[in-house]
Amino acid sequence: MKLRTKLPDPIGFQLAPMLDVVFLLLIFFVVTQKIILNEQDLKVKVPTAPSSSEESSRAIDEIIINAREEDGKLVITIDRVEFTREALLNLLSRTVKLNPSQPVRIRGDASMRWQSMADVISTCTQAGVWNVSFSKQMPAAQ
Repeated sequence: MKLRTKLPDPIGFQLAPMLDVVFLLLIFFVVTQKIILNEQDLKVKVPTAPSSSEESSRAIDEIIINAREEDGKLVITIDRVEFTREALLNLLSRTVKLNPSQPVRIRGDASMRWQSMADVISTCTQAGVWNVSFSKQMPAAQ
């Protein structure tokens, strides 16, 4: 008489939980990368300044305005979209109506003329923005 013995199923690698973890990590890195890249216009080189206090943390809903000059003309970008002063004024005016304390950070190029920077600041003021900060970088160590 032949007795049948049931052999246990071979141990296998469970792929479904591993895929869940991989997709969650992928989503996390894609979302955080988008936040980091949107603010930067790589052509803007912010000025250096020594700091005696720690850098203030940025607000989550902060609008980051990149300002630089090309061929003597002011170029304003937000999230890699170019704006004229009038378009910037319209955008900021609408935003301030929704959030009167809307924070704005200006990343001005170190080599741009002061008049161009004053134009950007004036546009923010006309729109009713009062919560304005400026980006800087630490001087290179010598």
